[in-house]
Amino acid sequence: MQMRIALLVLLVASMTARGERPNIVLLISDDQDYEHLGFMGNDFVHTPALDELARSGTVFTTAHLPMSRCHPTLASFLSGRYPHQSGIYYNYGDKKLAPKNSLPNLLKQAGYATYVEGKYWEGDPRAMGFTHGRGKTAKKFVRETQRDLFRFIDDHAGKRPFFIWWAPMLPHTPHNPPERYRKLYREEEMPIPPYMKGREDAVPDRADPSRRRRKGFRHREMTSYAMEAWLDDGVGQLVDKLKSVGQHDHTLYVFVIDNGWCNGLVSKGSPFEKGVRTPIFFSWPNKIKKNQRFDDLASTLDLYPTILDYAGVSVPRGAAGRSLRPRIEGRPARQREMLFGAIYPAFATKEDQRPERDVYALYCRDRRWKYILYLQDVVPERNRSYFRIQSILTDYPTRSAGDEDLYDLQADPYELDDLADEESQQTRLAEMRQRVLKWWDATGGKPLNVPDRASRER
Repeated sequence: MQMRIALLVLLVASMTARGERPNIVLLISDDQDYEHLGFMGNDFVHTPALDELARSGTVFTTAHLPMSRCHPTLASFLSGRYPHQSGIYYNYGDKKLAPKNSLPNLLKQAGYATYVEGKYWEGDPRAMGFTHGRGKTAKKFVRETQRDLFRFIDDHAGKRPFFIWWAPMLPHTPHNPPERYRKLYREEEMPIPPYMKGREDAVPDRADPSRRRRKGFRHREMTSYAMEAWLDDGVGQLVDKLKSVGQHDHTLYVFVIDNGWCNGLVSKGSPFEKGVRTPIFFSWPNKIKKNQRFDDLASTLDLYPTILDYAGVSVPRGAAGRSLRPRIEGRPARQREMLFGAIYPAFATKEDQRPERDVYALYCRDRRWKYILYLQDVVPERNRSYFRIQSILTDYPTRSAGDEDLYDLQADPYELDDLADEESQQTRLAEMRQRVLKWWDATGGKPLNVPDRASRER
C-alpha cells in the first residue's frame, strides 16, 4: 500500500512538472465589499496584486455564496455542499464538518501536499485532509507573518503539487491597518457610492437610534480601503514567493470572498447582495486565457468541482456545484438561470440544531430580479444574541415572518426599492416564491414552517 502511494505521488509530481496538474492556491478574503477591488472597476482601492492575477485569468463577476457568514461559507468550500446539506449553517454551534470527501482529503489522496493557514473552523485539520499547517492562526497569519507557509513552499516546490488554503483574517476586524496602508489614499479623492450620496456625513438623529450610525462614513470607508490594501499586500508577498521558487507558472490561483461587508448598506448575515455576492477568478499563467470576464450567474459552490477538475480528481456525487472549467476554456457549458440561497442567524438553537428550524430567509435571483421570503421575525432586539446582521451606517432590516421582498437589480442594484407590493409584480412574486421553495426541497431541505404572507406595514 505504501509503495502504491509513493508511486502515485511520483506520478503526480511528474505530471505537474509537465504542466498537467497545477499547484492550487485558494485565496479567501474575509469580510469584503465586492466592489472594493480594482478588477471590479474600483479605481480608488489599492489592490494591484489581485488585479494582476485577475487580468491574467478569468473573472466571474457575479457569484453568490451559499450563506453570508464565514463559518458556513468556509465549510461549503471544503465540502462542496449547501449549509443545509452539510449541517454547518451557523457561526456559533457545536457540530463540525464531516471530513469525508472534503476538498483537502480528495487532493491529498491524489498526491497533493495540503496546507491550511488562517481562518479554519472545523476541528483537527489533519482529519480534514490538511497534511501541513495549523489552522486557527487567523489573528496572526499575514498580519504578522507568512513564514511557516513559505517554509512549506520551499519544502515542496517542484517535488510535489500542493494545495494552499490561504485565509487570513483580512480585511476583517479589528480594523487596525498600519499607517503605510492608510497613506495609499487621499480622503478627498474617495468615491462616495450612490447609496450614500447626501447622507455620508449626516447628523445623527437622537430620536431614532437606528439612524445614529450614518455619521462617519468617510472614516469607516477609508479604514476599509486600508485593510483591503493590507490583504492585497499579503497576496503579493505570496505571489513573489512562488515566483522565487519557480512555481508561479505552475500554480492555479483561485480568489473568493467569504462574505460581504459594506458601510452604508445591509451586508454580512443578510440575504442582500452586499452580503452574498462575490467575484471569483481563476488564474493559471499560460494555461487559462487572459482578460476573460463573464457575467454568468455563478455559485461559489462551483469552486469545489472546478478545483478538483483541474487537479484531475473525480467529483463525488452529491456536490452541489458544477465545474466552470468548460466555460473558462471556451467549451459548451450550461449556464444557470437562477441562484438560490438560505440565510441563517449566527447562533444555532441550542440542543436543537436543525437548518429547517433556524433558517430565517430564502432567496433566489436571476439576471434581473431578486426575491426574498422571510421565515422568522427579524428584529433588532435579537440581533446581537441571534441574528448578527451587519447594518453599518444604515437602518436595520426589520421584517416579519411571511414578508417578501422583490427587487429589480437592473434598475436598483443596491436593493433600495422593494417592489413586492406592486400589483404588476404579483405573478412574478408567486412564481419566484414557488421556485425557491422547490429548490429547498430538491436539495434535501427538510420541511419548513412557511408562514402566510405578512402585512406589508413596516
